[in-house]
Amino acid sequence: MEDPVSAVKPVGRARLVDTVVDHLRTLILCGDLPPGQTLLQIELSQRLGVSRTPLREAFRILEHEGLVRVSNGNKTLEVVDLSVKDMLELYEIREVVDGLAARLAAKHRDESRFDELASILREMNLADMANDVPRRTTLHADFHAAIAELSGNKHVIAQVPMIRLTAQMLSHKMRTMRIELPTVRAELIEQGEQDHREILEALRSGDERRAENAARRHIRKTMRSELLKPDRHVEYSMPEEAAG
Repeated sequence: MEDPVSAVKPVGRARLVDTVVDHLRTLILCGDLPPGQTLLQIELSQRLGVSRTPLREAFRILEHEGLVRVSNGNKTLEVVDLSVKDMLELYEIREVVDGLAARLAAKHRDESRFDELASILREMNLADMANDVPRRTTLHADFHAAIAELSGNKHVIAQVPMIRLTAQMLSHKMRTMRIELPTVRAELIEQGEQDHREILEALRSGDERRAENAARRHIRKTMRSELLKPDRHVEYSMPEEAAG
């Protein structure tokens, strides 16, 4: 019989890792750890008050999410920094992937999972009202990643890290809009929410073509928006909302 004490230890560690991941994700998405910032284990271990073991595990999770990456010949870890050109190229891929994912998800019609998507959208709205940027950003990524997973296609599901990365990186592009383009920012968020609801309605109806078109249209709007204009200068010192 397994020792009860030994069975408890992994659970405690997992909870600590989750806490570290949440904290680091918040620091990244709020700009306290800006794009390009090198992540030093000793410094962050002292700052967060944790050992290096859960910190390393947290780094692996964040790397899978696409928020950090190995650099300098595998010697250092840094916060991901994507240029507008990088983002546009990735969104060209996402238009195809998200469209296919939505079409397949509508075909499979998993109502219980659609309820989960609806719950995510409700939580996103609450995060908006609370101005909880990291929470909303994570939920936004969860929504699109969940649709990819609902496709049931392993090759589409393999694109989940890319979907999460691009969805989350948009939060950085919103930072200067609070002052420079407040109306545009508000319109982008509102339009994004409408698009998400339309995608979910299409999924629930089982209309494969409508679901695919709605998902692709949502991505094209993002590509054509002020968020991904080549001359958009982004200041990383001012936290702001993520796009819808």
